[in-house]
Amino acid sequence: MNICEICNNKADNKTYVVKEMMFGFRDEFEYFECAECGCIQIQEIPENISKYYPDNFYSFKTITSGSKISSIESFLKHQRMKHLIYGNKPIGILLSKVLREIYKTPMPDYYEWLRKLQLPIDSKILDVGCGSGNLLLQMRSDGFTNLTGVDPFIKSDIFYENGVKVLKKYLHEMEGTFDFIMLNHSFEHMPQPLSVLKTLYSLLNKSRYVLIRIPVVSSLAWRKYGVNWVQIDAPRHFFIQTTKSMEILANKAGFKIADIVFDSHAFQFWGSEQIIKNIAMMESTSYAVNPDKSRFSKQQIEEFQSMAKQLNKEKDGDAA
Repeated sequence: MNICEICNNKADNKTYVVKEMMFGFRDEFEYFECAECGCIQIQEIPENISKYYPDNFYSFKTITSGSKISSIESFLKHQRMKHLIYGNKPIGILLSKVLREIYKTPMPDYYEWLRKLQLPIDSKILDVGCGSGNLLLQMRSDGFTNLTGVDPFIKSDIFYENGVKVLKKYLHEMEGTFDFIMLNHSFEHMPQPLSVLKTLYSLLNKSRYVLIRIPVVSSLAWRKYGVNWVQIDAPRHFFIQTTKSMEILANKAGFKIADIVFDSHAFQFWGSEQIIKNIAMMESTSYAVNPDKSRFSKQQIEEFQSMAKQLNKEKDGDAA
């Protein structure tokens, strides 16, 4: 009998068989969907789970950009960050435009998160399940100074020249407290989600915030694609939550959900369409590996992205 770990429901839960389709193992795994809270959860975590996190798993890639940046570049990025997060700073307005032209990239997602929180640059920040620490390095280059990552699956502790550190530990092994804790698509990889949230609560300073970004099963993508939905990501994702199941977990752990922001992308469409065509994410004809050899035109990807933006507005995207 399948008993939901979130709400303890055991009636009318529906079982699904899902294939591993990132690396193309195509091994099959059983999941079930709770009829009460909607959470999809793996029936049994495989004993050989490390098989599905090979060295080329994207978050474990070695990063070489952790050296100290020049004082001039540091000043420029810091001023831009202060404007974008803390308000209308004249020099920041100019630098935002200049640096956008130099780097030819949009502003990082974390500006939106931090703008809402108004975090001082010396805030103690923890990134859980951060891999090699790419996001922390970006934040360090923008002026944040007290940055720690934790990931039990990296080969060893990483200490970058610029002060960023990533520790090879499980979350429950962490000590101290933090002003802001992030889980950027790592929560779904962790067993015992309620225990995880309780640990996060104990690590958080009073009246501070945790950011949890996850795939969301209460979405059009799940209704449209079912077991071919790319964000199930069997067997790496143990729990795929709904907004309802997250509310239940948060309440049990002592948290209050302050905001829910949907941030899904075109990935929910092209990734799922590839699975329907039996194309694994890391295969040579995948859009993720070689867009030019994939089945999708630039116009199709743009249409997928436009659809994702609309779904986010309707709170029906597959990530939040």
